[in-house]
Parts: sequence; structure tokens; C-alpha cells
Amino acid sequence: MKLKQVIIMFLVILTCCNPTQESILVDSDGNNYLVKKYGETFWMTENLKIKQDKSGNPIKYSFPNNDSTNIETFGLLYDFDTASKICTSGWALPTNEDWERLFESSGGNVASIYKDSQYWEGEINSNSSIFSARPTGSGNNGEYENHFNAKTLFWSKTKEDDHFVWTYILEVGKDSIRMASQHPTYAFSVRCVKSKSRYIQNTTNIKNEYAN
Repeated sequence: MKLKQVIIMFLVILTCCNPTQESILVDSDGNNYLVKKYGETFWMTENLKIKQDKSGNPIKYSFPNNDSTNIETFGLLYDFDTASKICTSGWALPTNEDWERLFESSGGNVASIYKDSQYWEGEINSNSSIFSARPTGSGNNGEYENHFNAKTLFWSKTKEDDHFVWTYILEVGKDSIRMASQHPTYAFSVRCVKSKSRYIQNTTNIKNEYAN
């Protein structure tokens, strides 16, 4: 058995055996992400940074602040159409209901609970949820400021209507998480989620997908 297969199988087994603890998810690019269970839902606690789909085809993405050196710290930014398709098999964009359940299980809609303690200038944040949100800003056609180091927007899977999609926004100087609809062509951060039952059910699929 190849070393890569052994490592991935170990990570999958570790996740299954410790469902209430932090564990690791590996995407098809080989990137590792910390995963944490909130209530009955598992969340990535780092931003997605994948650059290709499951078939190995390149996808659309933007660098935070148009700087490729920001990937490791801030992840990548994706438009809604791309974000809807790139979560690992068995995972998905969180819906508005997922976001609200996250708040219920982690102490409420208090931004300092979810903000990384190191990256929000001038603020003291506990990050007690270990969600570790960082101010990635946004990607757009250059018409608007990207707000790097000032705010971060996360896609929801829930649409407001045929033209706009909901996002959840953390901002410098504001201690609540704001919900607002955005045009789907803008690029924002992505976290993927999985319910507890599907997480256990799909671990075999995860192992097979990434052991090739």
C-alpha cells in the first residue's frame, strides 16, 4: 500500500473514532483542513483553498487582496457557482439553517467568539469556538474595494431569490455577524459542512476518493 494511502486511511479512521474532537479533512489537491463538530454538524475551521475540481480541471478563484502569498493564511475566494460545486464528496456549502445552528451551539451571534485572535487589528477576540475566521476581504471586478483585513464574507447555500445569495459577514469593529445577500459573481470565502450521520456514512467514500 502506498504511503499516501496509509496516511489518508489513518486520518479517516482518526476522524471516525473521535467525532467530537478536532480532526482533519483532505481535499483532492492534498490540502489538509481542521474539522470541528458543532452540535450535530461538522465544519471546516479553515477556508477552502482548492484549485481544481474532482476531475482535475482548473476552477475559477481569486487570491485574497490579489496576492498569491495569502493562500496559506486566508485560503482562496470563489464565486457562488464555483463554491457550490467544490466541497469534498459528502460535504456541502452551509445553508442559512446550518449557520444559525452553529450560533446556537457555540454561544450565539457574537463575532469575537468566531474571529481568529491574531488577525483582526485593534481587536481582542477569544475565538472560543475555534472557528478562526480571518479578514480575507472579497474578490470582484475591481469596481469595489476588496476590504482585505477589514471583513470576511462566507457563502451560504441559501438563495434570497433568483439573483442574489445570502452571505454571513464578520467585520472589524463589529461584534455581531451580519447576514446580507450578494451577487453570485463576487468571490468570497468558503467553509464546507457535513452532518454527523453523513460524516460517518461517507468516510469510506472519502478514503477511496483520495487514496488514488
